[in-house]
Amino acid sequence: MNHTMRGLAFIALTAAAALLAAPSAHAVGDKTGGVDASDTCGGLLTDYLATAAGTADTAFAGTLTVAQGASPIAMTVTPQSYAGVVPDRLVRTEFTHPALSEAAVTSTPGLVEDRSGRIRLLFETPWGPTLATAGCTGGTPRVTDLTGAIMYEGVAYQYALTRA
Repeated sequence: MNHTMRGLAFIALTAAAALLAAPSAHAVGDKTGGVDASDTCGGLLTDYLATAAGTADTAFAGTLTVAQGASPIAMTVTPQSYAGVVPDRLVRTEFTHPALSEAAVTSTPGLVEDRSGRIRLLFETPWGPTLATAGCTGGTPRVTDLTGAIMYEGVAYQYALTRA
């Protein structure tokens, strides 16, 4: 499947997932509801992906866990780059655990607004789409942590990812 077809398939999948995951969530561009979201935590896609210089930012890393005590799965979400810049706005999401064979997917993330008006990041994982809540430190819109959940085979997994 070529890059364009994968992109179109992902767009259709993420639109459906956003509607299923949060019935009141809707896709947004860099602006939401006519209000400038560029100065809010995670209000722009670049807050997740790029440094101020326009290069790919560092990866988010942490764990994917389940309440019943199964061993945690390492999870990373890495902004992708080409020649040091972020032209395609892609992320690679990877799960690492001894019980898993290679589990990674590269996707184009999007922003959605939840019913409370918060901007959330929608991206694909090896187990399907997820909506992440952003956290920022230092009063800047650059996202430094992501939290969310993924349903897989009827089990809800939670993740908490950070970056410096």
